[in-house]
Amino acid sequence: RAAALAPVVAQMRMDVELELPARPASVEYVLRDHWHSDSAPVFYVENALINSLFGLLCWPAIFAPLPGAFFHPFQSGPADLSAPDFVQRRAALFEECLAHLDDGSWREVIVQRHADKQGLQSPFVFWGTLSAPLLALALDCIPAAHLKLFFARLLRDVQANRTGFPDLVRFWPAERRYELVEAKAPGDKLQDNQIRWLQYCAEHGIPVRVCHVQWRGQPLGEAA
Repeated sequence: RAAALAPVVAQMRMDVELELPARPASVEYVLRDHWHSDSAPVFYVENALINSLFGLLCWPAIFAPLPGAFFHPFQSGPADLSAPDFVQRRAALFEECLAHLDDGSWREVIVQRHADKQGLQSPFVFWGTLSAPLLALALDCIPAAHLKLFFARLLRDVQANRTGFPDLVRFWPAERRYELVEAKAPGDKLQDNQIRWLQYCAEHGIPVRVCHVQWRGQPLGEAA
């Protein structure tokens, strides 16, 4: 499977040469800091951003009080989250939530739910990552059509597809556009779940790239 995707992934590749940081730091943070500017902010989000937007928009479906889903008030999510019929049991509820992406109300709904549910545990919402500035940029720059595509794949297999998202998101707010970036240090390899998301993005016109970082002065492919 991964081998068959190599040509698609190869087309996403870009190479960046950076100074090796004086103190140990993950490549994602080094690349983020290298690119970040006021006019083009960059955030390290990995699985947090898309899952959180999904979790906020679809909160009523996820937390619907269906039989067998909740046994005590302190559950962080439904007991059947990993069950094969989790989505099927809530199909109509998910459709109602996703309809906000079609009628133009999705931004308002997500912002209001972000305020109303702040800090409440959810299996999808990463409160520590989803700051107000990040949320505002995401809602301004990621079109509803792309959110529908992300959420559709999530709903196909919630457990398998909640991970593997690219590390960084870059925004160009003046142009209302964005890009997802998978960052790789020398010697790092793409995981299968990452490759599947990259292929899906490529097939659907979602802006994504794989950035291979090389440390200046080190032989190619040598890890720090």
